[in-house]
Amino acid sequence: MKKLLYIALVACTQLTTAQAATEKVYIDPAPQHIQLPDFLKKKVTLPAGTLVMLETAESFPSDQLTIGKNLQFKVRMDVMAENWIAIPTGAIALGRVKAISTPTFNNPAEVTIELQYVQAVDGQMIALNGNEQTIKGAYPGEGTTVDAGATITAQVMNTIEIKVK
Repeated sequence: MKKLLYIALVACTQLTTAQAATEKVYIDPAPQHIQLPDFLKKKVTLPAGTLVMLETAESFPSDQLTIGKNLQFKVRMDVMAENWIAIPTGAIALGRVKAISTPTFNNPAEVTIELQYVQAVDGQMIALNGNEQTIKGAYPGEGTTVDAGATITAQVMNTIEIKVK
């Protein structure tokens, strides 16, 4: 009789413990992104002259552009520093229209673009020493269009430290 009572008591205890455990367990289906404090982030050095491949983010006809107008670009592929991603693919870069020549009877329109900054993985804006790119129209007397996805290259202007995760 004592054994039967003992077995019933143990079974009852295990059942209530299992119910209590299932009631208290909560699994978050989408855990929050954990932000590391600055002192735990690794710093890498991105040397001056590092090549950055960019593409235009949107299309602009030459007749809608003015000198000094800011243009957005996107990074085409990751820029690495010490085997870490310093500038990720898709990061935003800024450039501006440096010069515009209107179309003439003998020449098509030309737009000269200069790159200025790109955003690093830690959010800071890195100065670029951009190769000026001139986009020229196809036919004399006609304007040109800066097409979305047009490739342009630039180099990092100064050696800089970037915090990576």
